[in-house]
Amino acid sequence: MKKIKGYKIFNNDWKCNDFQYEVGKTYTIEEEPKLCSIGFHACKNLHDCFRYYACVPWNKIAEVELFGTIKGIDGDKQVSNKIKIIKEIEFEDIGNIIKNDITGGNNIIGGNNIIGGNDITGGNNITGGNNITGGNYIRGGNDIIGGNDIIGGNYIIGGNNIIGGNNIIGGNYIIGGNNITGGNNIRGGNNIIGGNYCEGISNAIMCSKKKNKYYLFNKKINKNRWENISVKLSNKFNGWYPEFNNLKSLYLKFGNDWSKTPIPFAETIQKEEAWKDMPKDAIEFLKSLPEFNAKIFEEITGIKV
Repeated sequence: MKKIKGYKIFNNDWKCNDFQYEVGKTYTIEEEPKLCSIGFHACKNLHDCFRYYACVPWNKIAEVELFGTIKGIDGDKQVSNKIKIIKEIEFEDIGNIIKNDITGGNNIIGGNNIIGGNDITGGNNITGGNNITGGNYIRGGNDIIGGNDIIGGNYIIGGNNIIGGNNIIGGNYIIGGNNITGGNNIRGGNNIIGGNYCEGISNAIMCSKKKNKYYLFNKKINKNRWENISVKLSNKFNGWYPEFNNLKSLYLKFGNDWSKTPIPFAETIQKEEAWKDMPKDAIEFLKSLPEFNAKIFEEITGIKV
């Protein structure tokens, strides 16, 4: 019986096309195998697998054995009616088996289609990135942890779908933002705490649907008052910030290891969920301010006071 050694990539749960696999087991179908349609697919060369699946650490990779009726022997992938899952290939071992499409990179583990990256773990389709852990489809990012679909971002933790952002913690759908904590759907904002649907604003605390700068609950305030309240509110937050995606929970679920966190599984979290654990001291502090507006506060956070 003819046998072929190959490699196969699976989802993190060892499923492929909704079929559940397990290391060490053999699987058989009665139908005649057909490429791209019927049967168990694999590739004789590991690098050919990455024509069909991204080389990222949250996917599972296995050495397999095809036997029985085998089709596509001379192509870049093969299919058969029988397959055995021999062993898992650790992500760190890929480099010993293959070098894949990396130009000018340094200390890169498991990257795919990366140009000019440095110290990247588990990145996919990254151009010009530096010190990125677990990023996906990032262009020109620097020092990013757990970002997804980021263009030109710098020092971003847990961001999703950010274009041109810098020093952003927990932001979602931000274009051109800088030094933003807990912002959502902000375009061109700078130095913002708790903004929602704002455009071109800076030095703002708890503002919604506003433009310009130095606002507090949509009321203009002077620079000194803004700085005073900003410092006090940051102290009340005591390191807390609203999370507008589920990257942190994914990170915890996958063993506190960004390189194994499935970044493409990131999902947007609604404002009510993002702000629900806002420290009570911060809420009471904001309520004590003469500018406080309960309607605006609820519009931003979903919290009724």
